[in-house]
Amino acid sequence: MRQLLVVATATLTSALAYNERTTVHLVFSTGCDQTHRQFLSASLQLSLVRVQHVGPLTEIISGCSAEKQASIQAQAKDYAKYESVNFTERYDPYNKPFGLRDFLHHSATPDNLAVAFIDADYMLFKPLRINTGAKWAKYYQNTTLRRAEDISDTVENGVALAQNMKAFLGGRCADAFEFFEPSGTPYVQTRHDWLHVVEDYCNFTVKGRQVSKDDWMVEMYAYGAATANHNVKHTLLQHLGPATPEFLNTEYWNFIEEDMDNPCLDPFEVVLPFDPPVGIHYAMYYGLPDKIDAGYMYYKYRIPKDILKCDSQVFKLPPPSEWTDIDRLYKDDPKKRQWKRHAVWLQCTLIKYGNQVLQTIKERMCPLGFNSHQGIVLHAKDTPATAFPTP
Repeated sequence: MRQLLVVATATLTSALAYNERTTVHLVFSTGCDQTHRQFLSASLQLSLVRVQHVGPLTEIISGCSAEKQASIQAQAKDYAKYESVNFTERYDPYNKPFGLRDFLHHSATPDNLAVAFIDADYMLFKPLRINTGAKWAKYYQNTTLRRAEDISDTVENGVALAQNMKAFLGGRCADAFEFFEPSGTPYVQTRHDWLHVVEDYCNFTVKGRQVSKDDWMVEMYAYGAATANHNVKHTLLQHLGPATPEFLNTEYWNFIEEDMDNPCLDPFEVVLPFDPPVGIHYAMYYGLPDKIDAGYMYYKYRIPKDILKCDSQVFKLPPPSEWTDIDRLYKDDPKKRQWKRHAVWLQCTLIKYGNQVLQTIKERMCPLGFNSHQGIVLHAKDTPATAFPTP
């Protein structure tokens, strides 16, 4: 059997203070041996603290050996452990539906909050709240099926929220395309709806893998089918977890002004826009180049695996010209200038926040001191294999 451990990694306010109508329980799943699991988890946690998000955050960690389980349990005050199903094939996203199902049934501290299921590589820029009466027409991709003025932050039984993923998923029929198929994280549902949907979410993921072994997005197709099967209609929004700045129609990439201060100039001060998205799912490459195999770009898998070691260096910003070159390189293409501004802003913002995360982790893990030199560049050809200083 594959062991699965549920760990409540961060509770930012007393449960007695929760407004059950507006507060969500953020939940994400990881694998015990997942690359940069600790870094991603800490980045997510600290983003909640930065924006003063209210509510619990739970990490579901699967595939842990007894030794690693003991290490994780020593770090967390509140956890539950149990045996989950085993799989005969390797498909990492299995930890999402099956981990969520186990969390719903066995969480250490059950509550009645709506659950927002997110990815580990997610970062909040605003608190995630629901049912506040907020009007979100600005963040809705207009269709003929709904009026923009009716779009809100409502989550109730039969009504959910998710990120618009129409650039990647769906298109079979208008109704499915509007409410179910192209749903991306965060998936925000009531606990009541999750308890109904999660069984089909698990089963359809397994069935989908039997049909297509090569399609990485089977788990996402399964989610859309499961919610349609239970008629949990989603409001698909552009600003809950956008990931790809190039997708200006389906995602919210209209928050960086042309006259914003250069975000790649000061190595410490983060330059923030007035109205960022609620969160960003930073799963892609971010930077100025058009090709991922050339130049400076932030990509989480370019980060050296030993970045958390006490003697490892921290990140170094790309040159400030990454920002100033946008207007020169794309002077005749206003749409490209727009999304490149967002890509470069995100690149430098993730690096600065990443250094804050590294400092926070190392202050706790390195009692004898740590290396704070900004020497690790994230570059197609110059990213070092190790974060340790080299001659």
